[in-house]
Amino acid sequence: MKQWVKMPSDWIKDGEGTKLRSLKWQGEEKSDYIAALMLYLIFVHHANDEITTQFDEVGRCSITYDALLAITGLSKAKISGGIQVLKSLELILVLQNGNRNVYVVKNYGEFSGWAKLPAKRLYSRSMSELSVFQNFKLRSKVELNALKIYLLILALRNNHSNAASVSYEKISTYTGVARNDIRKALSFLVTQGLVHVDQHSTEINEYSTSSRYRPCFIDAYKHQGTSGRVPK
Repeated sequence: MKQWVKMPSDWIKDGEGTKLRSLKWQGEEKSDYIAALMLYLIFVHHANDEITTQFDEVGRCSITYDALLAITGLSKAKISGGIQVLKSLELILVLQNGNRNVYVVKNYGEFSGWAKLPAKRLYSRSMSELSVFQNFKLRSKVELNALKIYLLILALRNNHSNAASVSYEKISTYTGVARNDIRKALSFLVTQGLVHVDQHSTEINEYSTSSRYRPCFIDAYKHQGTSGRVPK
């Protein structure tokens, strides 16, 4: 597996986060939303980025339920529920190839509208499980909020600074996460080793600072100490 893979990102920003905003921590199946975002990352990780003997189009992966169980730690019911959510959001298609499913990541082959998604470093050494997901219990809205914000950070990441500079107001607009819940979700991402939070000075005054959110495991040599200010 590569250090990072291309992930379609227009759906995260399009219409100011319509699809992310629709995933709210309410209803009997709310934990399926967490499962859906977990599974989306895995399908992107395992999608083919070039034509192969198995697939004549990019953005496809054939992965068994047993493999998904091991990678995510989810139950079969949650995997099924998460897949249904992704289908309803039109983020994936599910095709039949004999007795196996082929998961098609929508808009995978687009030349624009993609983000770098960390891959290999998120997995265990054996590549049999996505290590960070082992701490997800699917019982708290902070997990859903954190995953939505993580996707937004990846989508808004500036290639020069290797970070996303985005206000709480914009985070809330794109993701639907309440402003009062954002800090807790960001702390969760930091604790899980998914995001670094850097402080940098602004031009408001000599004491003013703002936050940049830097995804872990992407271009590690690019950080506040090496990139400086983002060019205007």
